[in-house]
Formats: sequence, structure tokens, C-alpha cells
Amino acid sequence: MKKIPLSILLPGGFIIALLIRLLLIPNPGFEADVSFWKSWGLAVLDFGIVKGLPLTNFNYPTPFGYFLAVMVWAYRLIADPHNFNEFWQNTNLPFLFVSKLPAILADFGIAAIFLYIGKHAKKLGFPIIHNSLFMILALVYLLNPISIMDGAWWGQLDALGVFLFLLAFLALIRRRSFLAGFLYMLAMMTKLQNMIYGPIFFLFAYQLTGLSGLARVAAGALTGFIGLNIEFILAKNSARIIESLTGNYDYFPWLSLNAFNPWWIFSGAAGMKGSDKILVLGLVSAKNLGLYLFSGAYLFATMRQWFVREDKVKLFLESFVIVNGAFFLFQTESHDRYAFPLIVILLLLAAFYVKNKKFLSFIIPYSLFTLLYSYNLHYALIVNYPQNGLPIPAVSWFTIAISFAFTGGYLTYLAYLARSAVFTLIVPVILVSFVLVARNLPLIRGTPVFVTRLTPLSYQQDYGGRTINMPTNASLGFKNWAYLSVQYAFYRHGIGTHANSSETYDIGGHFRTFSFDYGVDTEAGPKGSVTFEVYGDDKKLFASEKIGRYDHPRHADVNVSGVKTLKLVVTDAGDGNTDDHADWLNPKLYE
Repeated sequence: MKKIPLSILLPGGFIIALLIRLLLIPNPGFEADVSFWKSWGLAVLDFGIVKGLPLTNFNYPTPFGYFLAVMVWAYRLIADPHNFNEFWQNTNLPFLFVSKLPAILADFGIAAIFLYIGKHAKKLGFPIIHNSLFMILALVYLLNPISIMDGAWWGQLDALGVFLFLLAFLALIRRRSFLAGFLYMLAMMTKLQNMIYGPIFFLFAYQLTGLSGLARVAAGALTGFIGLNIEFILAKNSARIIESLTGNYDYFPWLSLNAFNPWWIFSGAAGMKGSDKILVLGLVSAKNLGLYLFSGAYLFATMRQWFVREDKVKLFLESFVIVNGAFFLFQTESHDRYAFPLIVILLLLAAFYVKNKKFLSFIIPYSLFTLLYSYNLHYALIVNYPQNGLPIPAVSWFTIAISFAFTGGYLTYLAYLARSAVFTLIVPVILVSFVLVARNLPLIRGTPVFVTRLTPLSYQQDYGGRTINMPTNASLGFKNWAYLSVQYAFYRHGIGTHANSSETYDIGGHFRTFSFDYGVDTEAGPKGSVTFEVYGDDKKLFASEKIGRYDHPRHADVNVSGVKTLKLVVTDAGDGNTDDHADWLNPKLYE
């Protein structure tokens, strides 16, 4: 059989990759995401970014609004975005084309970066091997079902975030430090997940360019941040910028957003039905445990990057894999799409494996990861929009098996990387263990635990915001900060709330007694009157009499033996909630 020349095979593969993407454009994909692009982009186009974004549920970095506005502007060249019946149709082909085109272009941009690296491997710190390898890697990426599914099918823009990050990476290697910092900020403002690579990126900058280069990278990043947010800064609305960068921290308070990770296993394949505030290791919640494990993995990555004497480019790429893998696997609220960058970075690492004649040890795990992760993404799509996917069954036990495979493969990879400097892994393990023990010292020593140390599973109140160790008016701004007090009896510990309110905690059945003082805060007006109620696993355990503004603080001890869920309720005592500033004071749990 005559072999097909590479010069014909590769261009043919590129054409096939493009045709597949073009054929998928009419698929509505993940319809909610595409609708968000419409809503957010149209608001910015119509009202400007400062006034437009607050009119929507926009939860991306603020500069992303410009990108979406351009998307809707491009659509306006074809059709009217104010034609409700046309614009908001899920099958609106012109908008599907406009919204998916950036991801498709980013895919080919990533492929172009592979080709560029292959052509300039020596200058960029990559192994000098036959250029055709990088051409093949580019084609592998373009034909990878994950890259096809995420952009042209799903309608997301993860590829764009990765493309911009890779540009920053290349600029840094070429010692264009200021540009590297600017591009990194642009990548972060496009996909906020790129924030997690900041420490290893800046460490890499220091290793390559020294303190002066690091300063230029930081200057580029700061310039990018200011420039991209200049409208909000000039409007003296910097709070909106901060909110866009921090609000996602607890935007989806679930164990797993269809990410096949250990929390998916823990939830029994129901990650979006369990709160990540539940206690899973003594007094440690799922969210905090995930944060500790992620931090430990991050420390391992940075220690390897600093101490191991190997190729700096290779070490950085391995650090990226460690950090991205830990973000996907260990953090709660992890999205199914958060491991997307791995399909790119692992391919860049492939060149080093070829150099060391370990290509099979790379290609087999990579192929397996591609297969299983494709199922993960497709599962997330068809669980929400079964009509937009393939008729592949969504089997719970299989998703859990994949979660075990991902976790086991990642831990094996960590062990493999640690073999040349074991202390880089031992130190993070010891530190994480120390933190877990420290967090559980009250249980170990049998000392009381302030409820304020726990994060509520849920809470609501009719006025103001829940505050820790301050009365509820403190939620209105720092000028209202004050100590908790009832009839001028002051307390350092407690919860300030307002009737009607309710907050629920997971206490894991660890305690026997709930002890607390209670009353109406001194800051309240004369009409304040409330009642306090305590529930254990939805059973009422305590109800106070009506408490007024001028009553002295009262005390109660409630038996909570065997209780797993503690609920604290404040009512308005049936006479309206005017001035009903209520305080739970020194709320302690005893074993």
C-alpha cells in the first residue's frame, strides 16, 4: 500500500477539522451559555459597559463584556438583535455562527502556535526534533473531540482563553516581558480561570528574566488591568470590578458542577445536589478541604519549579498540568470544562517525551484521558440538553468509575514527577496534614467550638446582611462597624442578623450542647421585638419568649446530641420586622 505523504495528510486533516466545526455550528449546543452571550452583549451594546452589565446576571470579568458586545455588533451587521422572535431563538443560525466563530478561530490559533514552536524550537526552549512532530500535534489538537465539542459544539470560549495564555507564554520566552504581562491579563480577563496560573507564571518570569524582567511583566499586567477596566475606574465604580473577580468564588455552592472528580464520587454522581459547606473531615467542610488539597498541589508545583534542576520550560508546563489538574479534581464547584487546557499543555509536553524516547508512555494515557474526558463533557451537555447531543447513555456508575480513573491517574502523575525530588511532595503533604489537624483541634481536645467558625449551608434574612462578630448594620459598610451588644452588654463573638432570618449549619453529629446568649442589639430602634428558635434536623429544640429592644440578654443551653443539621431562626414576633436587629451571642457547641 502506498503511503500518503505528510504534505498531503496534514493539510487534509486541517480541512477536515474545519469542516467538522462548520457542520456543528447549527447545533444549539449549551443553550443557556449562548443565551448569556446574547443578553450580556446586547446590554453592553445598548447601554455601555458600566450601565449595561448591572442590568444582567453577568458573572465574568468586566472586560469580557466588550468582547460580547462586539459579538452582538457583528450579528447586527446581519440581522436586528432587537427583533425578539429572531434574536432569542436557540436555532438562530447567524448568531450561532458569530458566537462560535471566536472559539473556532482560537482552535486554529492554538494549532498555529504548535507550528510556530516547531519552527523555532531551539529559541523557545523546546527539544529540537523533526518539525513534522509539531504539525502532527497541531492536527491531534484540532481533531481532538474535546476541542471540537467545547467550542463549535457547546459554544464555549475556553480555547480563546488558552490561546491568549499561550501567546503570553511565548512572549515571556522571547523575553518580551511587558507584552507577556499584558497578554496574561488579557487572558485572565477573558477566562477568569487563568487567574490560578498567576503565581507559576510570574515565578517562570523571574526564572527567565530576573527581577527587572519580573517588574516589566507586572507592569504589563497592571497596565492591562487598568486599560481593560478603565471605564469602571473613571466612573468610580471599582467595586464592580472586584465583584466580577471574586463573586464566582461561591457562585455555585455545590460539590461538583458535573466535573468527574473526587467530589463527584463523594456525592454519588449527584454533585449539583449537595452543598459544599457540609463537614467531611471533622470540622473541615468540603469546600475548605478542596482548598487545602489544591493549595498543597500548588505548593508542590512551585517547589518543583524552584528546586528541580531541569529544563525550565518543561518544568513550567508540568507545573501548569499540576495546577490545572488540582483545580479540576480537588476544588468544589469545579466545572466540567475546567480541565480543557490539559489537552493543549499535555501535547506541548509530548515533545519532551519524544526526545526522551518515552512517547508511548505519553500517548496511551493522553488517548485514554481524551476518551474519558470527552464523555465527561458530553455528559454535561446532554444532562441539560439531551436533544443537542449524541444518543450516548448517561450512566452514573460509569461516571464514578471515570472519576476514580482521573483521580488515580493524577496522583500517579504526581508520584512520577516527585521521583527526582521527593521532598517537594513530602513538604506539601506534611503542611496540609498539619492544617487539617489544626482545624480539628477543638474536637481532638474537647474544647467548645464557636458556630461562627462554621460556614452556613444556607441563610436568608429580610433586611441587611448576616454579619460575624458585629451587628447587622455593619453589613451596610465600614462606617457602621461596631461590637455586638444587647442593652450595652458587649460581646466579641456572635452573629448579627435581622428578622425574619434563618441560617442552617452542618454540625455532623459531633456535639451534645448548643449554648448561647441572645437579644436585640443596642443599635436597634425602640420598636425591635423578636423571637429566637433552634431546630435540630428540622425538629424544634428551643423557642424563646418575645424579646424587646430594652430587654437584657438571655441565655439558653440546648441539647443537640446526634444532631447533624442545626438551624437558627429569628422571627419578627408577629408585629412586623421594624428595628428587629437580632444577635446570637457567644454561640458555642460542646462535645
